[in-house]
Amino acid sequence: MKGELYILGVLHRGNFHPYEIKRRLNQALIECFTDVDVGTLYYAVRQLAQRGLLAAVAHQRVARGGMRTVYRITSRGRERFRELLHAQFAAEGDLREILYGPMLFLHFADLKLVAEALRTQIDRQNARLAELRRLRRQWQAMLPTGSRHLMQHMEEQCRLDLRWLRAVLADVEAGKIRDTPDPARLADKT
Repeated sequence: MKGELYILGVLHRGNFHPYEIKRRLNQALIECFTDVDVGTLYYAVRQLAQRGLLAAVAHQRVARGGMRTVYRITSRGRERFRELLHAQFAAEGDLREILYGPMLFLHFADLKLVAEALRTQIDRQNARLAELRRLRRQWQAMLPTGSRHLMQHMEEQCRLDLRWLRAVLADVEAGKIRDTPDPARLADKT
């Protein structure tokens, strides 16, 4: 699902071949929070095309004599992308796993849906923090040093995640979500 989201999201910018999709994902530093395998990406692009979410628009000859296919996103692909994007914002789990990727495409989202999902994420984080505090108080006298430090780190991470979620929510609610000022420059970076 995440690979599908990333591919469809990149193709909102224009028509690209799979290697260019991978290059753009690398520029977005996606490898810092998920793995995007080139072989898997090519397979995923072909699968999306078979499902009618992408359409081949050109074939280009490459230096080694092969051909590469350039794809565009279809209207069905755009609908599927929005579905996936909003589902990711609402998903449960580790925030790094579920939100880092969709944040790359926040400017394409329905901000009302995202605000609702972020408020739910904040509620989940508050509940998690309360549970961590309860467990720490309950077990503090029995915890070995390593476990005590681990619980402290988990609480600090949860508080950090809450600050981040609140900041994103504030921007979403204020309508301060924008795309890059110069999308054409994204193609120039290698």
